[in-house]
Amino acid sequence: MSTSANQLISRITRDQGPEFEQTLQFTNTTQISTPTSLRTDRKIKVFDFHFRGRLTNSGTPGTYRTGPAILGTAVFSLIQQFTLRGQHLRYGAQTPIVMRGETAAEYMAIMNPNWVPRFSNSVNGGALVQGAALSNTASATNDVDFVLPIPMFPPDISPSDQPFYCLHGPDWPGNLYFDVLTADVTALGVTTAQSTISAFGSASGSATIDILSERPLLSKAIASSIRPAVTFRVTNFSQPTTAVSTGAASTGIKLGDLTVGKDTTRIFLKVGTAQGSVSAGVVAYATLSDTIITRTVVAMDNRQLRFQNSSADSVMQDYMGRMYGRTIPAGYRMIDFISGTGTGTANPKASFQSSQLTAARKFELDGDVAVVGGTQIAEIVQEMILGRPAVVSAGAAATS
Repeated sequence: MSTSANQLISRITRDQGPEFEQTLQFTNTTQISTPTSLRTDRKIKVFDFHFRGRLTNSGTPGTYRTGPAILGTAVFSLIQQFTLRGQHLRYGAQTPIVMRGETAAEYMAIMNPNWVPRFSNSVNGGALVQGAALSNTASATNDVDFVLPIPMFPPDISPSDQPFYCLHGPDWPGNLYFDVLTADVTALGVTTAQSTISAFGSASGSATIDILSERPLLSKAIASSIRPAVTFRVTNFSQPTTAVSTGAASTGIKLGDLTVGKDTTRIFLKVGTAQGSVSAGVVAYATLSDTIITRTVVAMDNRQLRFQNSSADSVMQDYMGRMYGRTIPAGYRMIDFISGTGTGTANPKASFQSSQLTAARKFELDGDVAVVGGTQIAEIVQEMILGRPAVVSAGAAATS
């Protein structure tokens, strides 16, 4: 093994802790964007959103929703949606990440069974307690602090594979931005007359979202010897919601079109009912359900790629539990092409080669919709990789 290869193997799994990038000022139901490009001088494994703000109850407060069981809180829904976009040296304008904040946290919790979502609350200026619920008491204050990690690689792959699939900053020179669409308190199940958002520890000012990055500790020479893939995680909101909220219950209904031109690692489906009385543009789940869609399959050219009998999603959820080492709560499906059961890590090279498909092929997620209702909603997250990573000579151009 060459000296450069030895250096690569010995150092590739070392990480640097979170580093501050930029701060966004939280404004209700508004898209806020990073004013300048995120740093692109090095590889980036994870972006972190760090929210800090105060929720102040009125004298006649409502009741905050408890949020999905897998998270134990609804506060992640204050980040309604986030988009990572930029200009890649080889692939041009790209949007690697489009997700809702709460769904991103749920996805992380499913994929990382030892991860407990980090959220804390200080009620009426008291101690900041990790995992504390929001107070519904009249005129109470809730100073909320939570962290949403956003991996730039497919979760569950080995640490030695992560630098080959995480974001390579120099491929996006000075052109990488986050757009964050914020919610308001209606995402938490109360009205704007019952609660307001202000700066952490204050009755005035704005809540904040700090953006931080976590980077592998690689020298420029070693980093440039890795020609990486680009990981995508993109959400289809409208088609699956239409499938479960309109028309008639039936089998084999198209839930949504899937993207071609990139290899697919996983397809994540979330199904439930919508929170009522939310502001325009705000989406939140009141409940999650396993009974709305009872069978989920990937299909191509109207043929199922994996045969499943009716009402088989319970078997899929059991399979998910054995893959990820945790119980899978109601409302989630994952069709995973790279993970297996047991204690080993995922193999991104096993991804479904949808990069070989064209738009003429009917690549889609289908399902049996058992019940249709106007308040039902769903979303599909397709995780993909673009390009095939490789090790090239040190100092060589690393555009994937």
